[in-house]
Amino acid sequence: MLKKYISKYKYCAIGALIAANCAVVSIFKLEGIIFGLVVLAFCCTLQFFIHSEEPNKSTGTEKSTVSEKLFHRVMDIIPEIVYISTFDGSVKYISDGIEKIVGHKPDEIYRTRNFLLQLVHPDDREKVSAQIQKLQNGSEATIEYRLLKKDGSYAWVSNYLNSVRNEWGNVTHYNGILMNAEEVKLHDRNLQSLNARIHQLNEMVNQHAVRDSLTNVYNKRYSLVILQNEFNRARAQNKSLSCIMLDIDHLESINKRYGYFMGNRILIESARCIQKQIKSSDIISRFGDDEFLIVLPEVDKEELKRVSGLLVNEIERCVVKDEEKNVKIDFRVTIGASSITPATKSITDMIEQANKSVSIAKAVKNT
Repeated sequence: MLKKYISKYKYCAIGALIAANCAVVSIFKLEGIIFGLVVLAFCCTLQFFIHSEEPNKSTGTEKSTVSEKLFHRVMDIIPEIVYISTFDGSVKYISDGIEKIVGHKPDEIYRTRNFLLQLVHPDDREKVSAQIQKLQNGSEATIEYRLLKKDGSYAWVSNYLNSVRNEWGNVTHYNGILMNAEEVKLHDRNLQSLNARIHQLNEMVNQHAVRDSLTNVYNKRYSLVILQNEFNRARAQNKSLSCIMLDIDHLESINKRYGYFMGNRILIESARCIQKQIKSSDIISRFGDDEFLIVLPEVDKEELKRVSGLLVNEIERCVVKDEEKNVKIDFRVTIGASSITPATKSITDMIEQANKSVSIAKAVKNT
């Protein structure tokens, strides 16, 4: 037991021995005892620091072991196969996923130098060897080739190669990331399909964000954005700008009498007729339940009268029929229009002027 403690606290034991010697040497007398105690204190302090260092070393080693285990676990989880190799063909590390591709365990690959290169298809071996040699210049590359599987068949792989330098800048080895090329291509196809679907969904979202779901013309929110942009442009460039508010007469009564299906057909047919008569630069939107707003860039008051009359005549020629119920509906529309003037302060002024014109026209019809 004493030997064990002396071994563990050897610096304390040395200090005690020196202190005892100093105490018994008569030449030192009282001073010898004091000197011995100082030496003992110093040796005990030294022992304390050394003893404190030992657990830290143990902890550091333990952390290093845990980190290494974690690294290998992560490498074995990811689908790519990671390996480290020297230029003489010795594989220093390869993740367990290699067995899924070629059927060989990592231990088999470690045992034989150039094992991986020997698995390369004869027709691809020269290409792979040449690329590995180029890595010694500090380059990187991605190549595809075939690896022989344990069952005798070949698997196409994609291999990313990257040279590694030491602290003096010399290339010492290289890293490789192997992937099953067929899985990569399948993944790429799936990714392309997913991207196409996302693009389609984005188009649908954008469509619903700016289009009226029934008539497929622009909705009110987007039409206000367009009208504001055109208003700003007209002001900046001193251009003409007009708009038309078109209201379908008695649509609510038609819905009550014939049903909303017929009312919807009237809205759809009206939108179709309007689109046939306006230019591609003109914008039509469904502004309310029974209203359409047509924005007419660079159209002045004279041109506005012509377009308004043309729209009324064209739409009122449309007839909506229900063959099953033997119903035919002739519907009418009322329009109001406005054009930008020096007194027009905003798009609200233009819309209010157009709505006011609609109200006046309806009052005239009802007299």
